[in-house]
Amino acid sequence: MGLCVDSPSRVNMRIMNLKLLFLVALSLGCSWVGSVDASVPGGGTFDPFLLALKPSVQMSPLPAWMESPARIDPEASCIEVGIPPLWRQSVVDMYAVTLVFDDAGDGGPVLEWRSHDRTHTSKISYGLGEVDNPVGLNSRTVLLPQALTKDGGTLVILYKGKFDSLMSVAIRPCRENATAVIGSRNAPALIDEGFQVYEDREVNGIHLTPLSGDLQRGSIVEAELSAPVELLEDSIEFVAPLDGSVEGGMIKLEALGLDPEAQLLVEVNKKTIGNISFPGFELNDPSLVTDWNGRLILAGWRKGSLFVPAKYLAPGENSIVISLKRSEMETGRKVFLRNSQIHLRFAPRPFTEPNTPDVQPNFDAEVGKEVVGKPDFHLPESALVPSDPVRQ
Repeated sequence: MGLCVDSPSRVNMRIMNLKLLFLVALSLGCSWVGSVDASVPGGGTFDPFLLALKPSVQMSPLPAWMESPARIDPEASCIEVGIPPLWRQSVVDMYAVTLVFDDAGDGGPVLEWRSHDRTHTSKISYGLGEVDNPVGLNSRTVLLPQALTKDGGTLVILYKGKFDSLMSVAIRPCRENATAVIGSRNAPALIDEGFQVYEDREVNGIHLTPLSGDLQRGSIVEAELSAPVELLEDSIEFVAPLDGSVEGGMIKLEALGLDPEAQLLVEVNKKTIGNISFPGFELNDPSLVTDWNGRLILAGWRKGSLFVPAKYLAPGENSIVISLKRSEMETGRKVFLRNSQIHLRFAPRPFTEPNTPDVQPNFDAEVGKEVVGKPDFHLPESALVPSDPVRQ
C-alpha cells in the first residue's frame, strides 16, 4: 500500500484554512446557520467526531457510532450533539468531549445533557475555564457520565455571550479497563492515545482548584512553591526553605500557552539544572491547534517536571528560578504557570535491630531436623509521620 503525500504548499494552505491540525484531512463543511448531511460512516467504531468553528465551520464525516450531524445555533450560543444509547455500540463504554476555546477568565463554556425523551436536563459542568484569570487559548476534556449516556440523549454545549470564543469540539468513544492504582491519592479516570493520564478531578467538569499547601507522605514532602495562576514573562523565582538535607527533589508544575519548541530553564541556587520536561503528545490530539501565524501549539494546561539532584539543594532557603526561552519565529503568546511544587525526598530513619534474646535452634533427633523458633520481625518506623489529606 503506497503512502500519499501532499505537496508542502497544499499542506500549508490546509493548515492556514482550518487552523486545526487534526482536521487537515477533512473535506466536508457546513454553514453557521444549517446542519451538514454527512451520513457516510467515517470508519471504525472508535473514530472521533470533530468539529472546527474557526475561522470557518468544518465538520468531519460522521463516525459509525453517530446517527446525525451536530446542530449549531449561534443565536442561542449553543451546539447540540446527539449521542446514541451505549447498547447500540457494545464495545463503547463512555465518551470524552474536548473543547478548545479562548478563555477570558469568565468561567468558560457550560456542558449540559438532555435526556432522549427531552423531558430532563442535567448539568455536567458549570464552566470549563478559568475564573478571573484570562489565559487565552485553553482546552478541557470531560468524561461524560455513564449514568447519563447509557440511555442516549443530547450533549449541549453553551457559551452565552462568548460563542465566538469556541474554536473546536471533539467527541471520542472510550473503553473501560480494570486498572490497579498505586497510592491512595491517585484517581486516574481517563488515558488518551498518548498515554497521558487524567485525574478524575480534571475530567469531571468541575472548576479546578489550586493544589495549595504542603503534603507529607512518609519520607516525601510535597512543598508548594506557588499554586495560583502566575504569568511567566521572562523568569520567576521561588524560595524553598529546607529543614535539613534531602536525597533529591522533583520540581513539578503546569504550564499553559507554551510553544512546543519553547523551553522552561531551571536554576537552583544560581546553578543551571536543566529544562522542564513535558510528556509527548499525539498529532491527532484535539488540543493541538495552530497559532495565528500557522505554528503548532497545545491548548490547555500541560504537566511538566524536572529532577533536582541532592547536591544542588542545601539546608536553609533555596532559590529556584524558572526562565522562559522562546523559540524562533514565535508569536509571543502569554505563558502561565500554576500548581508549582517541589517534591523532596528525605532520608529514612536508620533501622535499629530490636534488642531481643537470640533464638537457639533445637535438634530433633527423632526426625533428624532442626526446629527453629518463630521469627519476630519488627519494621522500622517511618521517618516522617504520614499525613495524607485528600486535596481537591
